[in-house]
Amino acid sequence: MRKLITMAVVAACAAVIAPAAFAATATPFGGATVSGGILTLVSNTGDAGSTNDASGASFADTGVTTFSSISTLSTEFDVTDDDCKGGSPRFQVRVQTPSGEKNVFVYLGPSPSFTGCSTNVWIASGNLIGATDGRYDTSQVQAGTQISTYAQALALVGSYQVTGISLVVDSGWAFDDKEQTVKVRNVRVNGTTFYTGETTPPPTSGGLNPAQACRKLRTEMGADAFRAAYGTNRNGANAFGKCVSAMARMTTDAARAAAVTRIDAAAARCAKATVTTGKGKGKAKGHVKKQAALVACLKKSV
Repeated sequence: MRKLITMAVVAACAAVIAPAAFAATATPFGGATVSGGILTLVSNTGDAGSTNDASGASFADTGVTTFSSISTLSTEFDVTDDDCKGGSPRFQVRVQTPSGEKNVFVYLGPSPSFTGCSTNVWIASGNLIGATDGRYDTSQVQAGTQISTYAQALALVGSYQVTGISLVVDSGWAFDDKEQTVKVRNVRVNGTTFYTGETTPPPTSGGLNPAQACRKLRTEMGADAFRAAYGTNRNGANAFGKCVSAMARMTTDAARAAAVTRIDAAAARCAKATVTTGKGKGKAKGHVKKQAALVACLKKSV
């Protein structure tokens, strides 16, 4: 009996220690390289080797269990050669289905074609969890679902275990020069941010001044959610000024940094909570009700 109790205590201790023992990791693969905190992903199908035909990074120990447990999926990316095309760049979420492991693709770039990305400029994806455009491709799980919203993907694979998350570039074949190059930074999976760009040092105070806090929050929330949260005039054009005013009322840079983390997490919860709002009311009415619910939730968050 004592042996059993001892084993139970050891097991309990291991359960407590385990989360701290496994820090989230990012592992580049294929033709990927890292310099100055920036991940560069290359797909070159025009040279002799095959190692760099595709490249990416895999993210582990992020705390994600099932597909529905993903609350944040975002990044900033800079297409330096040539464009978004052929389903790349994308997030790739591998799920365990009854018929085996399958991939759910989440495309970056402008909907609905996911081509026409501006080159040599950093583009913030915003949080893709809760996206209402058809950038989720679940066709490996169910045929004919290449153009799905987050809500549709959640309904199909929400309960499935996630066995891997990665960011992939592999469409060199789609361009005349057979090469696609995309730089990536600030890849965020739930509460962990990877490739933070060491070339941009953090504030020396360890916190954020009002403008820095608002820029960081706008990047992490996405521009649309940021405008909905802070804007008070038509199209939310005054959102940045309103945010700076709110942040300026906080007494320290550290307090502002903590507020950014708190507000961004609340915004992610708002996006998830309003996914099913407006169902059964017709497409137009349902969309209006969902947007109103999301805006109301975001206003409360700030």
